[in-house]
Amino acid sequence: MFVLYFILLHLFFDNDLRYLSNSFHGEPKTAQQKGKEQRVFTQLQKVASLNAEQLLNVSYLDKIASSLNGEQAGLIIRHGNTIIYTSDDVEKVSQHTLPEFGNEGYTPVTWLGHEQYEISQHDFFFKDGSEGSIFVIKKGEAFYKFARKFFPLIIFGVIGIVVTTNIVLSYIVSRGILKPVHQLSWAADQVKQGNLDFHMESTKKDELAKLVNTFENMRAKLKEGIELRDRYERNRKELIANISHDLKTPMTSIRGYVEGIKDGVADTKGKLEQYLETIQTKSEYMDRLIDELFLYSKLDLNRLPFHFEKVDLLGFMKDYVEEIRLELVGKNVQLSLVSEPVHVKVPLDRDKLIRVLNNIIYNSVKYNDKEESLIQLAITEEKQRVKVTLSDNGPGVSQEALAHIFTRFYRSDPARQADTGGSGLGLAIAEQIIKAHGGAIWAENNPGGGLRISFTLQKSETKGEENEKDINH
Repeated sequence: MFVLYFILLHLFFDNDLRYLSNSFHGEPKTAQQKGKEQRVFTQLQKVASLNAEQLLNVSYLDKIASSLNGEQAGLIIRHGNTIIYTSDDVEKVSQHTLPEFGNEGYTPVTWLGHEQYEISQHDFFFKDGSEGSIFVIKKGEAFYKFARKFFPLIIFGVIGIVVTTNIVLSYIVSRGILKPVHQLSWAADQVKQGNLDFHMESTKKDELAKLVNTFENMRAKLKEGIELRDRYERNRKELIANISHDLKTPMTSIRGYVEGIKDGVADTKGKLEQYLETIQTKSEYMDRLIDELFLYSKLDLNRLPFHFEKVDLLGFMKDYVEEIRLELVGKNVQLSLVSEPVHVKVPLDRDKLIRVLNNIIYNSVKYNDKEESLIQLAITEEKQRVKVTLSDNGPGVSQEALAHIFTRFYRSDPARQADTGGSGLGLAIAEQIIKAHGGAIWAENNPGGGLRISFTLQKSETKGEENEKDINH
């Protein structure tokens, strides 16, 4: 703004600025005299060239000088080194202070004694060959006029520029500061009211923008924490409802059979044994349900210790199949291991992985509707992990059930009957154990029928080295 302003001043006051420059640097013959002085000076130049002797006529010179009245200007004629004519306004000018012959031209600023003047000088020769000079002199008030006109413009222009830029910059800066402050204030008020369903973001790089983005991250984390808390609260209520439901059914049965014995309904030895056997079965179911619930709770809270060791997975699976095969044959279940030679070790907790395999296998046996259950166990080596798959020939599950099959207390039977003796926690426990091993577990229906459950285990970083360590979750 300063540059533009002074460019405009230069355009409007070009001649005055040249004059000011000459005033300080003493550069003569660069400007042109204007007004009546110029007309008089031009007329005298003509007279000097046509009839120089007329410049010796005092009456003629008085007449010429009278036209300069009121202009604070005067006329001086010099013949040789002697001043032969001086008008009233410049009579104080000393002969010794005038420019010498040969300095013809216009000098906007010169000092004659202690006063400043503008001088227009014309040198010529009289008929006798003597030197002559014409001086049109004006008191140097132009500088002060210029100063009175120019300096206020500079001062008020500078003040105007400062005020304008201050207002503009204050507006821009305040807008850049107040906008994020208002945004943060509004966001804090929304959080205070419990509303976290909003989003704010700043693309700037200053500290306030960082504060806005930090507040947004805090809001997102707070919302996530509240949603997690609500989900845990819903899960807790659901868990209590499920426990109440699964415990109430066998408890009701036990109480009914006990009352039957007390009332003498079991009046024969066979009926009494039947009642007692039912009571024992229901009690064992409740005991197993409580044990699995306790195990699941410890897994869910990461309070169950794991004892990891690097184990050859194929050898481990072969031993497991051999141990469980006889037990399954009695249940009319055929378990087979199908795997290519996989020589890889994985870090695992033997007991916990056996629990996973048992839960998956007995879940398949429990819901299998075939006369003979066929379960196939396969191991596949992948890049950074090993996949274990258990497939059965059962009825499979619906697509809706697949999404909830690892949910605690979930049974694909809508009636949630405990006829099969299941607690609804087996696959949920298996999922927690596999996650603790750093793997993933999922279920899908076989294209030819039946259910296929797969899980992954991470490969050991150093093969062939056994190193047992306890990890408390």
